[in-house]
Parts: sequence; structure tokens; C-alpha cells
Amino acid sequence: MKKMSKLSYAIEKIKELPTLPVIANRVQEMLYNPKTNISDLANIIEMDQSIATKILKLVNSAFYSLPEHVTNISQAITLLGFKNISQIVMTLSVFDTLRSRNKGIFDRRQFWLHSIATGIIGKRIAIETKTKDPDDVFTSCLLHDIGKVFMDGFLKDEFKEIIKLADEKRISFYQAENELFDINHSMIGEWIARTWNLPIHVIAGIKHHHEPIEERAGLSFSRDISVDIVVVADVASRKSGIGNNGDGKGYKPELKSEMLKRLAVSREDIDVYTNNLSKEIREFEILLNMAV
Repeated sequence: MKKMSKLSYAIEKIKELPTLPVIANRVQEMLYNPKTNISDLANIIEMDQSIATKILKLVNSAFYSLPEHVTNISQAITLLGFKNISQIVMTLSVFDTLRSRNKGIFDRRQFWLHSIATGIIGKRIAIETKTKDPDDVFTSCLLHDIGKVFMDGFLKDEFKEIIKLADEKRISFYQAENELFDINHSMIGEWIARTWNLPIHVIAGIKHHHEPIEERAGLSFSRDISVDIVVVADVASRKSGIGNNGDGKGYKPELKSEMLKRLAVSREDIDVYTNNLSKEIREFEILLNMAV
């Protein structure tokens, strides 16, 4: 029998979470405005000196090995491009907002590495299949398990029970939490995403990424495909062994043939998208080192 509902408690605690920096959503909006220029974007980013400083630190790092020192955000945008800068701003905003907040037993660094790998794979799938905007997909994949960070911080005892059961039964985190409680990380993640005013496609990926296709009947085709990409990228990331999402030791996730068919990709394609992640992950590790 499931234990007493934690629903009301969780909802109240979500209200205590800090909101994403204003510039995170503002930059996302500007990305899709054809009238946005480098100066406009730079001005918005420079409103948050913490993020602006970290962007300059990243672009001047050994990772890029640029011949000249970059001294302002406009230069950084010119070198990295609008979309890369937007992705970096969102990632930094999330890392900073949830930096070691009420940290429990979860290794946040390993968690974020899993999430980053999922984001990179998801973005590659979106680019190759031309089914969804790659940047929306990256954000959705990066945040797909955001509810787990909340649970680790605010539902510590329950989180420990979930991890213990997942290890004992060699099952997924999702299976374990649903055996124990009437609330799960996807539900919590959806509430957080709505609180942060994230795009509806991003929310769909967070909310539905554990649901079978037949249970997503109410979704538009566009959102349904977004969820498929998150699911496939998540499984591919877990199979790659990069990071840790809280699944039981020994649990082996499997790619669903039906989702691969809907995306018109093969298992071999997914293997290609999963290969050579190390260079891109190193870029995000620099951001991770600035925050976690």
C-alpha cells in the first residue's frame, strides 16, 4: 500500500524554490524574434552580471583556445552564435538556481552529467530528424528529471527509500517511486516547469517522459514527438553510462521500437548520436564547475 500522500507538502515546498533568472526566459523569447540583433541580446545578458561573467569565463577557457581574449558579451555572441549562447544561458540559470539547494544524498554532479548527456543526444536527434526545434529539445531533456533534485532536497527520507528499493529490486527510479508513493518526479517536475513559465513543449517532455504512447492520447502530435525524443535520449544516455539518474544498480533500460519508428531512426542511428559525447560534455562540465 502506498504511503500517505506527499502531494500537498510538495506543492507548498515548490513555492519556496527560487524562480529562474528573468534573462533565461527573455533570452529564449529573443531567440525566436527575427528582429533580435547582437546588441539587443548582449544588453539583456549583461543585466545579470553573474551569468555574463561566467559566459566570458567559458569562452576564454582552454576549451575554446581562442587566439584573442574576449572582453565583452557581444564578442562572445559573435563567436558562439545566438543559439549556443541561449543554450548556455539556460544551462547556467538552471545550475545556479538549484546549486546545492537543500542537498541530500544524491550526487548532483553525476545527476547533471546524465541530464547534459540526455540534452546533447536529444538535440542531435532533433537536428538529424528535423522533427523539433533542437534548442527546445535540449532544454526539455536537460530538465526532464528536475523533480528528482526537488525530492532529494525536500523529500529526503522518501528519496532514500526510493533509491534503496530501486537498488534492491534492480528497477528504475520511476518504478520504485510509484511502488512507494502517489507522487513522482515527473509530476513534481511539471509543477516546477509551470512555476518557471517554461514553454509548453518543454513541460510536455518533463511531464510525460515515462508514459507509454497510448497514455499520451490527449497530446498534439508536435508535443507527442517532443516527448518521444526525450524518452529515447534519456534511455540512450542511461545506456551510455554517463552520470547517474538514480536508477537501481543493474537496471538496464531498453529503447522502445515503436518510438524509434515514429522518429524514423534506427538503433544504429542512436548509437551514432550517442558516440563522441565527451567533447560537448566537457563544455558543460566547465559550466557545472562554476555552479555545482
